Amino acid sequence: MTMVIFETRLRERKKRETRERIVIAAPELFTKNGIESSTIDEIAFAADVGKGTIYNYFRTKENIVVAFLVDIERALQSKVFRLGHGRRSLESVLTKFIQSHFKLKEPHHDFVRVFLAQMCARATTQTDWVLEIQAVIDPPSIQLFTALRSRGLIRADLGMATLLGAFKVMQLGLTVLWAMEGPPWPHHAEVARQQVGLFCSGIELKR
Repeated sequence: MTMVIFETRLRERKKRETRERIVIAAPELFTKNGIESSTIDEIAFAADVGKGTIYNYFRTKENIVVAFLVDIERALQSKVFRLGHGRRSLESVLTKFIQSHFKLKEPHHDFVRVFLAQMCARATTQTDWVLEIQAVIDPPSIQLFTALRSRGLIRADLGMATLLGAFKVMQLGLTVLWAMEGPPWPHHAEVARQQVGLFCSGIELKR
């Protein structure tokens, strides 16, 4: 029994390591050559795996992009609870939330630029891989707004869909600016604070 458990864990670890090599290698290739121009063969070579192995984990190149972005988003989720339930003001919480996003994405700035170009050129709000990304990035924001509403910081007449939609539009605009400006980012932090301040003035519960 012990040997079976050991072998199972070893297989699982090897699977995780293989997936990780693919998810790391592909964005580097996409950054260099573009998503459209990069081939599965090139990704397999960069990740040091067989072409068939790629398809064991991902159906398309876009699925690899989704996996890469999902891993970044999950790294942020652990911070959401602390942000929403602390004593910070509404504006401070949302500013910190957005800044945390950019901090995690900073090492991958060039890839984010490539991804945004691909998204704007080929995707719509109903494209499958865009919907997959939304399914991952929406829950932390919903969790955060729910916590902030429970603290009495957000107007009760605003539905979650309205809050989330307006916030994502602002965040996307700031992400485009962040991608265009940096590195370095001499003005982005101040612009982000200004935009979050304006956003909060429309949703904050007035006392």
